[in-house]
Amino acid sequence: MKKQIIFIIILLVIIAIDSKGQNQSSVLKKDGMEQKDFRTKAAVFHEKLNEQLKPQILDARSEEEFDQAHLPQAIQIDPAVEDYDRQLDRLIKSEPIFIYSIQTGRSTQVANLLAERGFETIYVLAPGISAWIGAGYPVEVSVQNKNRIVLDDFKTTLKSQEYVLVDFGSNYCPPCKKVIPVLDSLNSRSNHNIKTVLIEIDANPDIIKDFKITSIPTLILYKDGEPIWKKIGVPTVEEIVGASVKQ
Repeated sequence: MKKQIIFIIILLVIIAIDSKGQNQSSVLKKDGMEQKDFRTKAAVFHEKLNEQLKPQILDARSEEEFDQAHLPQAIQIDPAVEDYDRQLDRLIKSEPIFIYSIQTGRSTQVANLLAERGFETIYVLAPGISAWIGAGYPVEVSVQNKNRIVLDDFKTTLKSQEYVLVDFGSNYCPPCKKVIPVLDSLNSRSNHNIKTVLIEIDANPDIIKDFKITSIPTLILYKDGEPIWKKIGVPTVEEIVGASVKQ
């Protein structure tokens, strides 16, 4: 009997942890003030969005980012633009609001403002648009995007050299920008044989979906076309070179 009770307690704890970021009633503390945690995993975001006949979807990114790729029916609202909040006046308070950006910073900023204005049902896509694209959900992409790469060509590139390091990221993602100096340092060294490839997530939804990339920056090292090392976040040159040496 005691074992059953312990098992039930453990199960409840696991469920509680797994639901973190999906629960609209969860609360965060910032500067001593309580704020709702609107972060929602892609599957739940997609499910709730599909329940709406005319969903209110806000893209909290710049116009340039929006033009590259965005969710269908999304409205572009950039919190960095002066008086952007005036665009929120046309939203219906009684209906759910769905917000996303490259990660969750800008979308949470908009969500908090909406909450202050009395909006109650707000969903923020977490950890960002990459989770949506990586899950294979629909996006509208500009066919003229210069950063777009054909999926088959990308797969061929992975086998073009013994070691190929792929950086899945975005020019608009602050942590992703920290990866660039690391790759520059790696490319300046002559004691390795690693080719580097950058994949912009907004421009390449087919690649992001096929390789199931749900968070950025994500770096994957391939040997003869097969993945041998993966890092979510900013790596060091030593980590990358060390992963190739171990093989």
